[in-house]
Amino acid sequence: MKRFLVDLRGENFLLNLDGEPRKFGFTLSRYLRAADAVIAEKKAIILARQLPTLKQVLISDNEDPPRIVLQQIREISPLLFALRRRQPRFELVAEEGPL
Repeated sequence: MKRFLVDLRGENFLLNLDGEPRKFGFTLSRYLRAADAVIAEKKAIILARQLPTLKQVLISDNEDPPRIVLQQIREISPLLFALRRRQPRFELVAEEGPL
């Protein structure tokens, strides 16, 4: 298995974090093992959609659905993977004010 660092960007997530629905975006970096880059990207997106921060407070909006897009993916060394894999980076950013 190869080791990858996958950087994702999420946008258009309608979340109710403090009682008022607002749109948020996020950046996420994950360290993953996968057979190839395509599988690593798919795994990272699945894991992002399962994050409790997003899953528990997401409001469904079928007219304007949220998106997760790949920013960058790169194969990394086994040593870097061993040192960093337990440190995923997740940053949630408001896209606009209350609706």
